[in-house]
Amino acid sequence: MEHLTEILERTAEALSTSINSVFTDLEQIGRAVSSAADAAAQTPRRSDFLFLKQELASFIKLHSELIVGAGIAYAPGSLPQAPNWLEWWRAQPKGEPKFVTHDLNPESLNYYDYTTREWFTLPSSTGQPVAVGPYVDFGGINSSIITLCVPAPTAQGTHILGCDLPLATLEGIFLRALQIRHPVVVLMGPNGRVISSNHATIATGTLLPPQDAARAAVAVDVAAGNPRRLPWKLIGLDR
Repeated sequence: MEHLTEILERTAEALSTSINSVFTDLEQIGRAVSSAADAAAQTPRRSDFLFLKQELASFIKLHSELIVGAGIAYAPGSLPQAPNWLEWWRAQPKGEPKFVTHDLNPESLNYYDYTTREWFTLPSSTGQPVAVGPYVDFGGINSSIITLCVPAPTAQGTHILGCDLPLATLEGIFLRALQIRHPVVVLMGPNGRVISSNHATIATGTLLPPQDAARAAVAVDVAAGNPRRLPWKLIGLDR
């Protein structure tokens, strides 16, 4: 049992170290957004945040082994030009990241209401950075992702900076750090759903069956020092 605990702690360290470096740089950009809003002579306009295009392009390139895109979602009503505004860039195999167009027209059938998405509402309400997902990003790359998001508070509201971490990339970090097939180990989210596991019958996105949860022998927080940021657990099953 002690050996399994050590394995889970090592795996947790690998996961948190990789992701925390992304959070740290994203938080730095968030502080720049807050400062730019405070420095504006009047209600900030989109032109006050033009620096973000280069900042986020550099951020995406720096963390290209982990993330596939990043951007900012502005607080509703904070910009005079539009009720809602979202800017997102997607990494490209070569060259600069590409701007991703979202339909922000409420009258459109393809309207993307980011203000209702958990990656926007959760950091807005808590004021804390958080990892949200996995979920299928139908508006972007149409694959399962985790969104790492941080709040950027301003007098006009809280903007959200975020970046997309593909679930496949996260699973790779998890399995390489784990390095075992037995016993079964599950990476689980705060809602009891499986993020990843080392067993084919325990699928991503499913709830851990009660009979499996009852066999939990060891549980380790992925980010023991900051569980709000990465609200995940590693669970070793006695099976």
